[in-house]
Amino acid sequence: MADKTKDTLFIDMKYIILYRKLGYDEIAPDVFEYRYDDTDITIYSEEQRFEFKGESYPLLQYKDFVLLEAIDRLLKKGYPAATVSLNYYPYDLAILQENGALYCGIYAAAWGKEYNALVSGFIRKNDNIECLYTSQLSGGLVDYQSKIFAYGQEFYIGIFEKTISRYNRIFSTACDNNNYPDEFSVKNGELLKYLGNDSVVHIPEGITRVGTGAFWNNLRIEKVILPESVTCICGDAFVYCENLKEVNIPKGVSEMGDDPFAGCLSIEIDNRSPYFICEDGVLFDNKKKFLIHYTASKPDTEYIIPETVTWIGKHSFYKCVNLRVVTITNNVKFMGNNAFSDCRNIKLVNQSDYFHYIDGVLYDKNMTTCMHYSMGSGVNIVKLADTVRTIGRNCFWNCDMIDKIIIPASVRQIGYNPFANCKNVVLENHSPYYAVVDGILYDATVKEMVYCPPTAAKKDEVVIPKTVINIGRSAFTGCDTLKAIALPNGLKFLSRSSFSGCTALKEIRIPQSVEEIADWCFNGCTSLERAYIPKHIKLLPNTFNGCNAEIIRI
Repeated sequence: MADKTKDTLFIDMKYIILYRKLGYDEIAPDVFEYRYDDTDITIYSEEQRFEFKGESYPLLQYKDFVLLEAIDRLLKKGYPAATVSLNYYPYDLAILQENGALYCGIYAAAWGKEYNALVSGFIRKNDNIECLYTSQLSGGLVDYQSKIFAYGQEFYIGIFEKTISRYNRIFSTACDNNNYPDEFSVKNGELLKYLGNDSVVHIPEGITRVGTGAFWNNLRIEKVILPESVTCICGDAFVYCENLKEVNIPKGVSEMGDDPFAGCLSIEIDNRSPYFICEDGVLFDNKKKFLIHYTASKPDTEYIIPETVTWIGKHSFYKCVNLRVVTITNNVKFMGNNAFSDCRNIKLVNQSDYFHYIDGVLYDKNMTTCMHYSMGSGVNIVKLADTVRTIGRNCFWNCDMIDKIIIPASVRQIGYNPFANCKNVVLENHSPYYAVVDGILYDATVKEMVYCPPTAAKKDEVVIPKTVINIGRSAFTGCDTLKAIALPNGLKFLSRSSFSGCTALKEIRIPQSVEEIADWCFNGCTSLERAYIPKHIKLLPNTFNGCNAEIIRI
């Protein structure tokens, strides 16, 4: 049985979405394929491996996914399959010249700490062109970083960029521009965070990319003016900016992540880019195959997805409370993370062979993944189909009308927290991969706490079992009566938004065993008075967002 504690890989929905983003088709349940110019790659998700040039390679570690993505990038640049070689000693990956000589040796690492460690500890092995590489799927876009060693110098640009030709020998270094006003946090042309307080924001010329979450939950902004230099708007760039009314998409914008405007309830989008179409408050790519955003304030009660659409984007219909009926037309093949989240009155009409819609629940075509629950369905006891193996991310988020969810024995994976803010739910579990203890859902080993329904948090104090090492993402979200909690010694991780919205919580004591407290962990804990935090823990900017707790280092 899989160990499902923090940072382990199972059949992770994030990577299923990565395969889709790279253009892979699901040719059989859990089997994905992409046909390049002179080769195919087949991914066997269930078996956690992929086949390339007749050889099988593992998909067990995050690094393995980085290597798969790097190969995809090189093959799409036009490198012949014969020149892309895995495990070419001493490298993880190598690009060979067509005569078989080495052009570049590549070392790969997982995004974040592992890549940073690779860079800081790297020692050149020889005088070949060498490259360090990492990538991740973030906000619907595949981000990457590379560092190139050539001619006795270090560079950052010259191998993987779309505009760089094959077997390039001229490398360059990106320059940080430190001339932007203080309210703009910028690195290599990317706006990482807007730190100002203006209601009308003019993003400076020279910025090329509006980063993931750059304006996250900014309730002050009402209008944003993007410069012509912007070429990419990342996913969630303006998410939850409820008062944002106006934004422009410059003509040079050619890339856009998952709905950058989710939660911008009354936004008007002035699109000038030929790469996108904005039609009556609905934003698509220029071929109308990808539905990116549906404006929540539209008064329509019914909407029929255009026949051209094949992909409905993540959170694209977020908080569309006016909608009563949405028709999924027959060409739709894929849907991002709960596209219809927080649509409180919605029902679906499904015409696509790629989905099944039964008793208010939307499943994939094999009925192995639960993708969405319709809040307007009137079904308050949800018995999931006994074929379901994965309960997708956020698919029951904020569904306070549900009284019970019955998890069948077939379930092997629950995406990060699909049940958050289901205030009245009781979970009935039949899966051997999970366990319900005192009304709280854990993995079967009771190492990870998945979700504490508010119905299980009405005691004076919730006591977590000593075996638990990870409090999962949004595990206590919506537990607004929780006043106290006893965290066990041996706990290692508090995941993102673990206690978000616990408005009655007054005090928290973090054990010395904890290694990491993720961002937004205590977001909106308005009654929190004291938080006892070990000195070795680094607090992130939004860990205590919206609460005034006294931080006492211990």
